[in-house]
Amino acid sequence: MRHRTTSLGTTRLLVFTAVLGLLFASCGGTPEKKYTIGVVNYQQVLDPVLDGFKVRMAELGYAEGRNIAYVYHGAVAPEPKVVDGEVRGLLAQKVDLLLTMGTLPTRMAKQAVEGTNVPVVFGPVINPVDEGLVESITRPGGNVTGVQNGTTIPKALEWLLKLAPRARKVYVIYHPRDAVSQTAMRSFPEIAATLGFELVTSPVQSREEAFAIVAKLPREAAIFAVPAPSLDPVSGLFAAAIERRIPVAGNIAGYATKGALLTYGPSLLAMGKQAGRLADQIFKGAKLGELPVETSEYFLEINLRTAKLIGLDIEDTTLRQANNIVR
Repeated sequence: MRHRTTSLGTTRLLVFTAVLGLLFASCGGTPEKKYTIGVVNYQQVLDPVLDGFKVRMAELGYAEGRNIAYVYHGAVAPEPKVVDGEVRGLLAQKVDLLLTMGTLPTRMAKQAVEGTNVPVVFGPVINPVDEGLVESITRPGGNVTGVQNGTTIPKALEWLLKLAPRARKVYVIYHPRDAVSQTAMRSFPEIAATLGFELVTSPVQSREEAFAIVAKLPREAAIFAVPAPSLDPVSGLFAAAIERRIPVAGNIAGYATKGALLTYGPSLLAMGKQAGRLADQIFKGAKLGELPVETSEYFLEINLRTAKLIGLDIEDTTLRQANNIVR
């Protein structure tokens, strides 16, 4: 009798273990790790980077609400203290990775994560080596890697002069406190000498000052819109330029949809997807200091509606070279 009782107990234990195994199997076995991404941005125009990042992460199996969460409070003021506070606030929430959009957020994040194992993935940054964000493109070192813009300003200016041949003076309106503007402008004197146009740099302290400059520009003028967080939103400036029939070019993809005549630069959505792939590699164990910085792809975008409003005829051969046309 005792032998039969022991066998019955063993059978029940085996059945219970099997049922428990089936339950674990139906739930995917060992509970999967959940990741939290902290997002830092200081220019609303860069929001498509996060959109692309989420798309790629979803494609790679990171489902929002299941095994990944994003903490994003929107674009913050482009002030070092504000950005630094946002970074440190996210770190206090024990995020697994920081996604930083732009030079200033990346610089603040790099400083804040020193001595920790929290990775930082950026996109876009114009020149991460010169900005001191990484040691080199191939071996960034430290906790930081990401996607760089590369140098697209010369080609964007070539397109501007081709589409608007009457423009002989190119005005660059910027806020002197915007580090990203200062970085972008370093190459302008050499480009102006090569392409043969007169460069006029116009530092301003506010959007109102920028509007005042646009209102007085001569007819042969054009504007090149460098990234300038302190002057956002830029759509009002573009509208003012259109009213004066002055062409505007830039190297930020979103500017064309906001009214600029053309942009030549990276697709922010595509850049976000590249950053997502880097984040996935980090989560899967890639050594961050050895994960090379990637360079974004470049796209030509022409706003045909703006061209008509400012009196420019663009040939079909040129339009066929555009990756996107805003009509």
